[in-house]
Amino acid sequence: MPEIPTLPEMRPLLLDDAATFRALFAAQPPLQSELTFTNLFMWREAYALQVARVGGAVAVFSWRPDPEDSFVFPPLGEADAETVRACLQHLAAHGHDAKLARATQGDLTRLGLSEEEYDIAPDRDNWDYVYLTEELVELRGNKFHDKRNHLEQFLKQHAFTYCRLTPELAPACQELHDRWCDEKHCDLYSSLRSEVRAVKEVFACFEELGVVGGCIEIEGQVQAYTLGEMLDAETVVIHIEKANAAYHGLYQAINQQFLEHEWSGVRFVNREQDVGVPGLRRAKESYNPHHMVEKMVVRGKWGEGKES
Repeated sequence: MPEIPTLPEMRPLLLDDAATFRALFAAQPPLQSELTFTNLFMWREAYALQVARVGGAVAVFSWRPDPEDSFVFPPLGEADAETVRACLQHLAAHGHDAKLARATQGDLTRLGLSEEEYDIAPDRDNWDYVYLTEELVELRGNKFHDKRNHLEQFLKQHAFTYCRLTPELAPACQELHDRWCDEKHCDLYSSLRSEVRAVKEVFACFEELGVVGGCIEIEGQVQAYTLGEMLDAETVVIHIEKANAAYHGLYQAINQQFLEHEWSGVRFVNREQDVGVPGLRRAKESYNPHHMVEKMVVRGKWGEGKES
């Protein structure tokens, strides 16, 4: 197992870090979707992730080419306000925006961060949508009328097979994602290009990461797939979901089937954030979230901008 260097030294996140991070998350179960090892690993290039030890804590930095986009996640392990200060000062000393991001209220309490010393602002675009799994499986009542209609239309019009995603099915899922990207012109958008890389990372390390996937096959071809894993003892988080839009209701079907077959015993499902995209926000709100995981951006009041 590779050593994690001590700040100011840092190094990129590695697949071999899985055991270290899973132990940290087991000791302090996170609420936010970003904090699973799978999520960190699959997006590590997009976020230019670097890891370092700070005292008894482990810090994960997004050390991006554009310094205004950089930040540090809430430090894990034996961390406090001094840990956060050290991380922010390290960012500032290297010309990066000195901010802690994706922090929940629980993180602020755990780390001892108050508004006396820190500017704390909500980050609505990165709030997670959390639903009752039972509701998304059963789709009962007027509030799910439209979703239920879309699903019923699909079920009436198409014979399909649901199956758990295996390494043997990964190439077919990747092919579906590639077709989806061709239609969406992923090459024109940096966020979609990053998602392409992230998906390839998951499929390349599918067994090592231990994610659970589901597929829908129509006439022997994969036309939808999704990937998820447990976030905490009562929540599953969905990382990726893609479907062939030519099949009306297929997105509703893969969502419902995956939860019914794989996660029916789990109370909540976290379907991640909308990143401020209006269409995605409407779609996530239309599934009637039970609650949101609110996240904040934190900056120290002891300095302005990049000064520490």
